[in-house]
Amino acid sequence: MLRKNPISSSAFNYGRHKRLQFRLFSSIEKIYELSGRRKQRLDMLTKVYSPLMIHKEGSQEWTKLIKSGKSGRTTFVHLSFQAEYSDFLKAIDGLKGSSKVSSVDLLQGLTVGFTQQSCAIEGNTLGLKETQKVWNSLNKNCNLSDFLKNQEMLLPAPSVLSDKPENEVIEIRNHLLATYFLYNISYKWKHEIDFDGIKKIHRILLKDTRVKIVKLEEGQAYDYSLHQHAGEFRKLEVEARGSVSTVYPLPMEVPALMERFIQFWYESKNSGLHPLIIASRILSTFLHIHPFIDGNEHVGRLIMALYLIRNGYPPIIFQDINREEYGSTLFLAQTEKDSIPLYALVVQTIFNILMRYQE
Repeated sequence: MLRKNPISSSAFNYGRHKRLQFRLFSSIEKIYELSGRRKQRLDMLTKVYSPLMIHKEGSQEWTKLIKSGKSGRTTFVHLSFQAEYSDFLKAIDGLKGSSKVSSVDLLQGLTVGFTQQSCAIEGNTLGLKETQKVWNSLNKNCNLSDFLKNQEMLLPAPSVLSDKPENEVIEIRNHLLATYFLYNISYKWKHEIDFDGIKKIHRILLKDTRVKIVKLEEGQAYDYSLHQHAGEFRKLEVEARGSVSTVYPLPMEVPALMERFIQFWYESKNSGLHPLIIASRILSTFLHIHPFIDGNEHVGRLIMALYLIRNGYPPIIFQDINREEYGSTLFLAQTEKDSIPLYALVVQTIFNILMRYQE
């Protein structure tokens, strides 16, 4: 969500507004003029970015710290969940080992269900049958082999695929193609996860999406397309809607944090953590970095699916959870208050999926 007033509303009062922000912190009168929510936000920002305040803005030390990605709150830690639920995790691994269907076949078979649920969490109203219809029409009207070679090719128009609302059909179509791309490029062809792959997934998801106009204060509007570049890391500060506690990194921190994110992906196999806990951390950490202006949740769930199938687990489909519950679970994990609900949700969901494929 973008705002006009960077001091009262932006997720970060740093970046290009740092000098103004420091003056704000130094003025008790100004702080007391703020509402309780705004003051709480400033207190949170002070805590999160206090390491920066010991260096002069623009200095070599300041620049090095902020570009290292170490001044924010993103960490790769786990709680005591693995020890407490070790028996349940072992039972899940037993189910995985005895499953008659491989994780790769599950991804192919669950492409439609995975897409429908991922889009439903974001508010898309197309059901499973309607999503299947889009997938069938897409296979009929699009050469998917050519798409793997050229993601910029012209795609079938929404009206060709379904008579449902155009924006929802485009979202479903793009997610189906992103899942297909993920399976073939990143798994079947053994391409490793990297910046280029993540950005390609983002470009596929945003292909042909409409320009967004964000309403600002006093009746003004902001042209979202000015900074909504598909496949490019964001250049703007962002905030979590309705939350003062979630502090997303500065735009200039994103590349370094994404480097650390990919490093965590590869080094996690030696971490001693169970793959389902690692998958949970991959999702919550990616969403906390929030590398793109829009589409982060879709990309995050697809990356999580890739990690799961590479470790022999099915892609996760959050089938029996509403958006509010899902959002609250991620909020707790991202603010590092409590990751247990996310771990429990992921573990229980994978267990349910594996149980359905035992017969």
